[in-house]
Amino acid sequence: MAATIKVSTARRVFVVFNNLILLFIASTMVIPLVNTLAVSFTTDIESYENTIKLFPRRPSLEGYRALFERVAILRPFLNNVYVTVVGTFLHVLFCAMAGYVLVREKFFGKALLVLFVIIPMMIPFEMIIIPVFIIVKRLGLMDTLWSIIIIGVTSTFSILLMKNYFEGIPRSLEESAFMDGAGELTIFFRIYLPLAKAGLATITIFEFVYKWNHLLPAVLFLNSSEKFTLQIALKSLVVTQELTGTTLSVANNTRMGGIVVAIAPLILVYVFAQKYFIKGIMIGAVKE
Repeated sequence: MAATIKVSTARRVFVVFNNLILLFIASTMVIPLVNTLAVSFTTDIESYENTIKLFPRRPSLEGYRALFERVAILRPFLNNVYVTVVGTFLHVLFCAMAGYVLVREKFFGKALLVLFVIIPMMIPFEMIIIPVFIIVKRLGLMDTLWSIIIIGVTSTFSILLMKNYFEGIPRSLEESAFMDGAGELTIFFRIYLPLAKAGLATITIFEFVYKWNHLLPAVLFLNSSEKFTLQIALKSLVVTQELTGTTLSVANNTRMGGIVVAIAPLILVYVFAQKYFIKGIMIGAVKE
């Protein structure tokens, strides 16, 4: 009985200690976000105060007005939306189709195809920047948004994740569809995709975040200010303190407002797709 009491007490101490550590780690991430949000709603003068703010003393939209009127952040924001939506759609479509091909019965060259799919996972993008730059230039895509869209249009992770999902779908459904006269495209769009919603949501979130936060491809391939995406504008605004549309300086509330505008879509996407994302990670990563 005494041993049981000791174990229970030790367990409670362990749980409390772990919770305190997790609370501390969470605060290091949450407090900067709350401070950023609070400063973005302060006045110009208050935003220069060198303190951590959890809420503004006098809520104001001065920073956001300057962000959209003087800094002209709307055009980069819309460019970013276009690149992210189109790029994510193509990524999900092509990776799902590639995963579907890999679960087909054995065909000539399948082993070689799988090898070509896996090899890119071992090569960082930074190692192939020069060849990619040359290819984009020769294709005539320099200084176009499509140059960013086609970068990473497929990935090994997404293809293999969809392959794992498709392998879990009973082949009897496919055989029944074939007997009813359905073709490959019909089976793919009417049977496989609807049954792999969690996997589709998982790669959609990953690719959405990747495309939304892209910086290096934009810096490499975009030259015109009207083609700049949100990350280039944010870098100019926050890091170098230069603006995309004016040479006037801006207050800290405007800079923080730019950060809020950049991270808000990511938070919204995760909130609405969270259940699919968690399910996708658990099921797609572990096979029984």
